[in-house]
Amino acid sequence: MITRRKFIPAAAGVAALGGLGKFGSLAAQDATPGASPVAAASPVVASIDELPLKNPGQLTVHADQPLYAPWFIDNDPTTGQGFESALTYKIAERLGFTADQVEWGYTSFNTSYAPGPKDFDFYITEVSITEPRKEAVDFSDPYYNSPLVLLAVDGSPLFEAQTLEDLKPYTFGAQVGTVYYSYIVDVIQPDNDPLIFNTNADSIQALANGQTDADLQSLQIGQAIVTFQFDNLGIVGLLPDGETQMGMVFEKGSELVPYINLALQSLKDDGTLDALIAEWLPIPEELPEISR
Repeated sequence: MITRRKFIPAAAGVAALGGLGKFGSLAAQDATPGASPVAAASPVVASIDELPLKNPGQLTVHADQPLYAPWFIDNDPTTGQGFESALTYKIAERLGFTADQVEWGYTSFNTSYAPGPKDFDFYITEVSITEPRKEAVDFSDPYYNSPLVLLAVDGSPLFEAQTLEDLKPYTFGAQVGTVYYSYIVDVIQPDNDPLIFNTNADSIQALANGQTDADLQSLQIGQAIVTFQFDNLGIVGLLPDGETQMGMVFEKGSELVPYINLALQSLKDDGTLDALIAEWLPIPEELPEISR
């Protein structure tokens, strides 16, 4: 019998996702934004006054909508809960900002890396660093390498798949301009053209509705989808060579990039980044792997 594969995240931060609704709904947790087990370090710059900011004295950060756990919790970037929210506040802290000096705004995912001026100092919503995108915007150093997983409807013969060749007969869906789409057409190379959607939410909904056979997601988004959002979906397995580097997005030519990289390196050096990854982004040991 083909069985669905559900993987409950073990870490305390991610286990709190049990209250999620269809696209993430969790009562805000009482915590200092960006709190982590690692002690605070001294700022990496003498004063925020030396930083090339969009608005003096304020770090303007944009994200997409909706926001998914475990990257953000309760669709709210301001809580410091969720990996990318917590990371943002830690970076701000290392630059000398207080939490109330971080101003959040909205930019759609596809617009974030489109050419042209930006309203944000940086953007953070699981944007993969790719060469085509680097022609239009600048990126920070990578802050996380994200594995890709394959999702399918419960009972699908896709759960019998063991290799990429086994995936070719199926119809995939993906958000336009994403690494998911690139992996489908460049690596899987299915027999049928993938269906393209404007948002990731639309792509997932199409899978749940039976419009497509399969969908790709980052591991953590996939876990939240199959465990808390859609009862009829499951994780088929981990895809080979599907790890992508995530980076913060900046307006092309932004002079803020080296300062953000300095703060990020500080978080790497003292173990803060690893602590946030362990808290919010654990990888289940029992996850099956699809081979080439």
